[in-house]
Amino acid sequence: MKSTMDLLDEALSRNTATFWCRELGVNRTALAVARARGRLSPTIAGNLARLMGLDMERWIAVAAMEAEPETRGKAKIKEQMSFWREITSV
Repeated sequence: MKSTMDLLDEALSRNTATFWCRELGVNRTALAVARARGRLSPTIAGNLARLMGLDMERWIAVAAMEAEPETRGKAKIKEQMSFWREITSV
């Protein structure tokens, strides 16, 4: 999985959006809004990963990076993040 949309797809393959919204304690439209925006918030990504038994810190970082505009600073951070190199080299 490379993006928070991949994380969401995996979650939805395991259960319904209604189930996840209830488990996350968010409005029932939160995941639909995230899908329309093309990314999950770091909070939702982290908690969804936690509930799925995945690495929370990784998914919080991915979500935070997705929210940032493409800048030289963002590129430098991505170069230094070992897991980012792993997921983008596939």
